[in-house]
Amino acid sequence: MQALTVPNVPFDHAVESLKTPPFSREAEQSVLGGLMLNNEAWVSIAELLTETDFYQRQHQILFRAIKSLSEERHPCDPVTLSEWLLQYELLDAVGGGAYLAYLAGNTPSAANIIAYALIVRERSILRQLVRVGNEMIDSAYNTQGRTSSQLLDYAEKRVFEIAELGARTQGGFLKIDKILKETVSRLDKLSQMEGKITGIPTGFTDFDKETSGLQASDLIIVAGRPSMGKCLASDCQIALADGSLATIEDIYHSKKGQILTLGEDHRFYLTQPTDFIKDGIKPVFRVTTQLGRTIETTLTHPFLTLQGWHPLSALSVGDKIAVPRKLGLFGNETLRSCEIKLLAYLIGNADLITHLEQPIITPHHPKIQQDLNEAVEQLKQPFTHGLEELGHSTAQLIQNQQIPAIIFKLPRAQLALFLNRLFAIQGWAYQHHQNQVQVGMSCVSEKQIRQIQHLLLRFGIIVSITKRQLQNSPWQLELVEANSIQIFSEQIGILGLETILSEIQQTISKTPSQAETGEIYWDEVKTIEAIGLKPVYDLTISDTHNFVANDICVHNTAFAMNIAQHVAITVKMPVAVFSMEMSDEQLAMRLISSVAQVNLQSVRTGNLTDDDWAKMLEAVAQLESAPLFIDQTPALNPTELRARVRRLAREQGQLALVVIDYLQLMQVPEHKDNRNNEVSEISRSLKALAKELNVPVIALSQLNRSLEQRGDKRPKMSDLRDSGSIEQDADLVVFLYRDEVYDENSPEKGIAEIIIAKQRNGPIGTTRLTFKGNITQFQNYISDDFYYGD
Repeated sequence: MQALTVPNVPFDHAVESLKTPPFSREAEQSVLGGLMLNNEAWVSIAELLTETDFYQRQHQILFRAIKSLSEERHPCDPVTLSEWLLQYELLDAVGGGAYLAYLAGNTPSAANIIAYALIVRERSILRQLVRVGNEMIDSAYNTQGRTSSQLLDYAEKRVFEIAELGARTQGGFLKIDKILKETVSRLDKLSQMEGKITGIPTGFTDFDKETSGLQASDLIIVAGRPSMGKCLASDCQIALADGSLATIEDIYHSKKGQILTLGEDHRFYLTQPTDFIKDGIKPVFRVTTQLGRTIETTLTHPFLTLQGWHPLSALSVGDKIAVPRKLGLFGNETLRSCEIKLLAYLIGNADLITHLEQPIITPHHPKIQQDLNEAVEQLKQPFTHGLEELGHSTAQLIQNQQIPAIIFKLPRAQLALFLNRLFAIQGWAYQHHQNQVQVGMSCVSEKQIRQIQHLLLRFGIIVSITKRQLQNSPWQLELVEANSIQIFSEQIGILGLETILSEIQQTISKTPSQAETGEIYWDEVKTIEAIGLKPVYDLTISDTHNFVANDICVHNTAFAMNIAQHVAITVKMPVAVFSMEMSDEQLAMRLISSVAQVNLQSVRTGNLTDDDWAKMLEAVAQLESAPLFIDQTPALNPTELRARVRRLAREQGQLALVVIDYLQLMQVPEHKDNRNNEVSEISRSLKALAKELNVPVIALSQLNRSLEQRGDKRPKMSDLRDSGSIEQDADLVVFLYRDEVYDENSPEKGIAEIIIAKQRNGPIGTTRLTFKGNITQFQNYISDDFYYGD
């Protein structure tokens, strides 16, 4: 195969034959020797080189030593370097004191140290290109399941990382005369515009007057009311991917956990929360449904209703809300069958624990008694011993008739076995005259009955819970659907009642049943009760903004998108949008709704009139021709984001605007343990991006929830979440406030305040916009005085 050649450039056959990684030993030695001869030279090359730019290991160690001494303002001659290297037991690794003397003695002067450093840096970039090229070759031969598109994306990312590192050698100081020349030219253009918009117009007239439009190289922070959707009481339980249950408080402290979320197709998927929030102590209300499911939330907590997501404050008794029809979660931990059976029998009849030498089951059933005796025999050790080894507080759990945590992590078959034996003790199945059937269970413990309800839900079995006026077994659980009874009979059953269950199945098979629709069941709100103050927590879920807690579905950006829409459609300039919270489809629906002026809920549900379709098709035509680019990649880091914006800017010639939704969803891998440092790095990077590409960057940001405790809930600078670095780096900080959010009787309904809290080169103040929530659109505000006079 012929080697790649570049026209008019001689081919270096020596390099080709050796295949030595590109480096210059002489340049590396001259840089290090020059720094020893002239310690002041450090400031000249400190921004040009890093330790990894040196090829030889001994030179990397020496550069690290010189850097450490220079930053502490110590001399870097051979003597002090030897002492430093001795202290860290590295002197032999660099060749000893003789090599230090050689470097200092064979470098004539430090006058040309910058030229030497640039050679070292150039060779470092070439080596990185070689390394990335080799990685790409290996990836092409061993794809590890990745597609060609994924490999190309990875290759591009790695090359851009090299470009990122190389960018630091550019820039530096400019003499004032050059800066003044460019400034005077800019002032001349501004004077000719006579006070008109000098930046990118947003479409909001009053806001543009205050800001003169969005200025190139500005970092603009837009923040509004903190998300208040999923404020749940601390003890609300959430099922995790391994089958275990954890309270929302536990998940907040662990900062991890795969949980279930409801997709737009009304099916459940596993997801990872992107944020974990402690929301203080607030008034909490208990919602109970007709199925007996309960959850404790704040009044602002949204539920999925037949009309969409609505807060608890908007719900009434009798309203239908979504609960799971099936969870489908099973674990991978296993127990011996004898242990599973005995756990079920003990929980069903706690008195057995003191009589396991000669166990007698009550009520007596020969088949169950034999099964119990066989399980005790198979265990071949004191049962309480075995349970304690499993980590259960056995006696206490059995006494309280609660189910041990290990049961929730069992696989499907073992969980079915446990439920079979528990129903054998506490359950019942009847077939009355007129072909009426009943399958259920009774017990003393409310905790246990709710645990059983949850475990049955994993199989897709819907049950109701009721409390009766009975002392011995006040809590009752009953299967409520023919389909649920069918699943129960086929997959779980009841030891000793196989015959009656078979008869029930035959009866059910003759009765037509209603087909399931998705994985949700429309339950009915039975009661809403105030229960006082409790600690509450929140989880942020990307894309779907909801999760399942206590077996109920519970839920969690218009101003910036309206600006992006105006710039792309009206001004016809390229706009880049990074949507890390919403999917591109959700964002497209919002844009279509906004441009077409069609109700967003109608767009989402497809409940559209012929007139709506006509408007939407026209909106789609406008959006198709708009230079609007959307990236929905979650949790981007600053390097990835900057590389993608830089690439798009090259393709489009020049970008007019970059929108990021939202700042706190970005990540910096090396700062995982310190969120403040991570956000600081992100905000600095976004400001650098705005300056590098000379483009305004709008970053949406979260607010601290402390403002909800104040009387005046208009945001302030201190309300910005992780505010220190954000406030410092931002050129323009804008807060959105709508009074009707906090006061349903507000005279300011439909009005939004745009609060300019910081403007580096302009005034601060407040302007007004009209907000149309049904189409998620802000519009220029026109006061009544305009129509009616003073």
